[in-house]
Amino acid sequence: MNFSFTRILLALLFTIPMILATHTLSHGEVVVFDGVTTVQTPIRIKVLTKGRFFAKGGRLVDLYLDDKHLKQILTGGDGYGFFKIIPADSGVKEIRARSDAKTASGRILVMTKSEKAIVIDVEGAFRDTIFSEELREDSQKVVSALGKNYRIIYMSSFVGKGISHKWLKMEDFPESVILRWQGKNTFKSLEKRGVSMYAVIGSAAVISAARKYIENRYTFERSKDGKMVKNWDEILKLLQAATPAKTPDKNPP
Repeated sequence: MNFSFTRILLALLFTIPMILATHTLSHGEVVVFDGVTTVQTPIRIKVLTKGRFFAKGGRLVDLYLDDKHLKQILTGGDGYGFFKIIPADSGVKEIRARSDAKTASGRILVMTKSEKAIVIDVEGAFRDTIFSEELREDSQKVVSALGKNYRIIYMSSFVGKGISHKWLKMEDFPESVILRWQGKNTFKSLEKRGVSMYAVIGSAAVISAARKYIENRYTFERSKDGKMVKNWDEILKLLQAATPAKTPDKNPP
């Protein structure tokens, strides 16, 4: 099975259950991208305005942070718009964007420098849970347990934030940000913002890209760049053995 076919198959496996569960996926005209930063470290809120299928720029967008109006911005010709914020405290910040009658929401996870994060590759880490309810329950329990001591950062390479969010919520996984996978630059950007990445769980490709940035790398695939594990309980034991001394002071979404 070649890589391209595998990508298509996995996309279908994640997409079909979502369509069946939600009946339809709305094509919203505003998209808000999730992000991660640390306290007092600048980050840009990123939005995209779209027509029915393609980007549509030159539109006014009102941005809200935790229901407080921030600013009205104008998207560029490519449909993207940005607004820089400097978070004063830690927690999960709700971002809402409104353009005409369309609204969308996203999250900014703000960490302290002492908090540690576990990065989870949605497609790579949860791929086999599609076929097994037992694996799905095990993964949910482990991620929930890890979330008590670590910040959880999800990452999606090709399924996308919308489908990933619906699937994670439907399966009762801890809610958090879902970043768009951009190869090594994903980890480089997080490191630049002072995010302490303690572990990563994902595909062999993601593990390889994380080698320079994250010491603890776990995968269910064969890999020379990380530890191959048999199940989620093994991951929990490995990470609980080195639980951070300070438990994150979390603010609920």
